[in-house]
Amino acid sequence: MEHQIEQLLTCPVCLDRYKKPKILPCQHTFCQDPCLQQLADPIRRKVKCPECRAVHNIPPKGISGFPNNITILKFLDLPAEANGGSGSANCQVCKRFEEVSKCFHCPKRLCDTCKKAHSSQLKTDIGQQVKQIRRALPKLSEAVNLVEKTATHIKQSGETVKLDIKNSIDQHIRNLREREQILLNEVDLFLQSELRLLRVKQENLEVELASISSHCDSAEARVSQANSSAVNITDSELLNFHKQGNEYLVQLRNTAIDTAVDDCKTIKFTLQNSQTLHSNIATLGELSSSAFVISTSPSTVNVSSSLPARNARPALSNEAFRGLPVVEMFRSSSQLQTSPALVRRSPVISSLSPHQQASPHQNSSEASPVHSNSVPRVPHITTVGRREQTRARANNNSLEFTSFEVPVNESISDPFRSLRRSPMSAFYRMKGLILAKFGSKGSDLGHFTWPRGVAVSPENYVIVADSSNHRVQVFTPNGQLVRVFGSYGTGEGEFDCLAGVTVNSQGWVVTADRYNHRVQIFDCNGRFIRQFGQEGSRDGQLSYPWGVATDRMGFIYVCDKDNHRVQVFRLDGAFVRKFGRLGNGDGQFENPHYIAVARDNKVIVSDSSNHRIQVFDKYGRFLLKFGSEGSGNGQFKYPRGVAVDQEGHIIVGDSGNNRLQVFRQDG
Repeated sequence: MEHQIEQLLTCPVCLDRYKKPKILPCQHTFCQDPCLQQLADPIRRKVKCPECRAVHNIPPKGISGFPNNITILKFLDLPAEANGGSGSANCQVCKRFEEVSKCFHCPKRLCDTCKKAHSSQLKTDIGQQVKQIRRALPKLSEAVNLVEKTATHIKQSGETVKLDIKNSIDQHIRNLREREQILLNEVDLFLQSELRLLRVKQENLEVELASISSHCDSAEARVSQANSSAVNITDSELLNFHKQGNEYLVQLRNTAIDTAVDDCKTIKFTLQNSQTLHSNIATLGELSSSAFVISTSPSTVNVSSSLPARNARPALSNEAFRGLPVVEMFRSSSQLQTSPALVRRSPVISSLSPHQQASPHQNSSEASPVHSNSVPRVPHITTVGRREQTRARANNNSLEFTSFEVPVNESISDPFRSLRRSPMSAFYRMKGLILAKFGSKGSDLGHFTWPRGVAVSPENYVIVADSSNHRVQVFTPNGQLVRVFGSYGTGEGEFDCLAGVTVNSQGWVVTADRYNHRVQIFDCNGRFIRQFGQEGSRDGQLSYPWGVATDRMGFIYVCDKDNHRVQVFRLDGAFVRKFGRLGNGDGQFENPHYIAVARDNKVIVSDSSNHRIQVFDKYGRFLLKFGSEGSGNGQFKYPRGVAVDQEGHIIVGDSGNNRLQVFRQDG
């Protein structure tokens, strides 16, 4: 009954308790602000009912002029159950008719005498509790000692690893230095040989130059003497000078300067397989964390990468964790605290019985222990692209990019619990920290009004479905506006409260045009390509489509919300298949909102009004489900957005609980 009343008092737009409930002429009720204010068209002075789509005139006084829903206001004003109160009645202990009052810690109404005795019993219980707590305190002390031993071991192992890294790198540096010296020696030998050859050539050329110059000087002097008649010169001597001069002239004419070094060699250095070498250096070595067990004995610390057979402990099966999230997003970064519950070590094999770790929504018999002699290892540290590093979520008309961290709960009764954690990658080591935030409420460029879909393009642009502004906005990862396309209307490229958005392998943008009951496709620059779908319940027809997704083959998956099903289309809009119908059984839906397709072609659907997530194969065959209504870990209240990361983890926007939850592939 209380649940039905609470549903009656919940606004269907903001999913919160009514604030100033106003009733429209169509008898549907919504909050005055911000729900009806956001839906109102101040220019045409019209408002469209989100439930029946009826259009009503806005009263002269504005939205506040619509009448209040008196019935809802009466329910909202109902007083809570009284905490106390007195009067004459039968005491619930001694049964005598006397002046009674309500007990301060239980619902019983007691007389003064019985109330004193009742309080004394509470004091006795508190004393017993204190004794039990004191008896359990040594366990906490053991856990503290265990953490100290673990910290000491981690420091020692860290220093050892640092030394190993330094020695390994130093050895490679020594090898490189040796190779460097060999190459330098070879260059020196080459230089000695070539320079010796060049010196010989230089000496020969200098001798030849001196010989020719001497001939010129001698011939010129003899001819000058003959002209002055001081000395007689014979004809044979002149003939010899002339003959030798012709030989030198022919020799000089046939000599080219650049041929003097034709047979000389040059040297250059070529680094073979440079790309492979650079790649090997960039990926040289890997860091891995192996599981270890620390003895609770104060004198010894036993560390091993695998457990001996005689110490093997039963490991929990995946069924024991079904329905529990791997990580849960904090609602604000201010809640991130340094706590012993945040442990960064790889998992060890648990010694607890399965029912101690199983989900509260399962029978303990479902989690059967599995024996194992090996301990799983954390994958080596790798870098991932920005699309894997950031996830965007719409929050209060702005976008926040968050990273994640893995919390591990700790219990006094189990000091080894602090050594266990889920085998997540380094991507989830931190959570709840805002990496980027942009946008605010409004209709200007870069502002949002009810953003309902977000996607990342191959160019790493962030694409946002700005629903109530009837447009798509595209940003860089740091929030710089790139382009905007779309406006209000029913024509090609126009929207009426679009919802889901996705990007296929070609970079095309696929949008769910909610109130126009269709899907529209645009290229990467926002140019309209095609549309398909119309209002109805037949194959290929849609009724308020919300989420859209694409797979590697190019098929488009659409959450046909009010038809309570998922439809699959080709890229040209041709109908392929459908699955799901109204209900709460396996493979049935009630208002499915968003959808995602994993790398292995598993289809994940947020079954919103059933407060759960369902997983199907690409043909629509039901595989598994997880989640139930509530606010605990693994529970949902009207889950909306859903996504899958590169490692297959399922990220769910838990709308009614104002948080994100992350799950393994098996839920």
